[in-house]
Amino acid sequence: MTDNGRTLGKAGSDLLTGITRQGKRIFTYEDAVKVFGSSNRRLRELLSTLVKRGWLQRLEKGKYLILPFEAGREREWTEHEFVIASCLIEPYYIGFHSALNYYGYTEQISRKVFIASTNRKLKTTLEISGVTYRLVNMSERKFFGFKQIFIDGHQVNISEPEKTIVDCLDQVKYCGGISEIAKALWYGHDELDFIKMAEYSNRDGNRAASQRLGYLFETLGFKPDKAVEILLKCLSTRYAPLDILTEPKGKYIERWKVIVNVPENVLFQWKEQR
Repeated sequence: MTDNGRTLGKAGSDLLTGITRQGKRIFTYEDAVKVFGSSNRRLRELLSTLVKRGWLQRLEKGKYLILPFEAGREREWTEHEFVIASCLIEPYYIGFHSALNYYGYTEQISRKVFIASTNRKLKTTLEISGVTYRLVNMSERKFFGFKQIFIDGHQVNISEPEKTIVDCLDQVKYCGGISEIAKALWYGHDELDFIKMAEYSNRDGNRAASQRLGYLFETLGFKPDKAVEILLKCLSTRYAPLDILTEPKGKYIERWKVIVNVPENVLFQWKEQR
């Protein structure tokens, strides 16, 4: 079989057929060993040849994406970025700005996918087909609140909407700033479960994040009494800046122990852009 020089050969055809019969488009070296029958130099050379000829894309060491026939010599093909992300580390879930975008809580498009995991890799950032994959290490305590979705027939883990907001408040740098979180709360307030969010925030253990959440609830005009009651029980005695990416100088709000260090016109700039 050829396509402008994309020769495959019997060994390559047998290997890719065996992999695809398992319903896989992304596979590991260990998967290839099971189909090929052994781990040896010939298999490694075959995989390298299939990459060079445009039948495989090497995602990272020992992980490959099968490129379909229609990709052609230019290899203009890739899986959905969430599907690729799901194969990079275990355990994992898609989160932060990537989850905000998936739920429609931000209109900002990013070519970066944030992946939360309790495991670590030597490289926290990977570049694959023009997309940056950012691995965010998370403690066992904070690793909860995600669900399964299906994309192109593949199961993918993603943080629940409520946990997405909590994670963003915990690590603001991975969501684009406090204004993006305020916007997400506003866009999603009709469908978000504020009580679950408050409980998740307290369980997460970052009191400063809970203080920010309570302040945003009331500043945005929401009146989730039960959720506010839950958050008020776990406040720290220390004041926390509303935006950790900005100098901690501003108005002190005693009720929530928050330093409002972001001008209102900046915090709610997204309202003017609608």
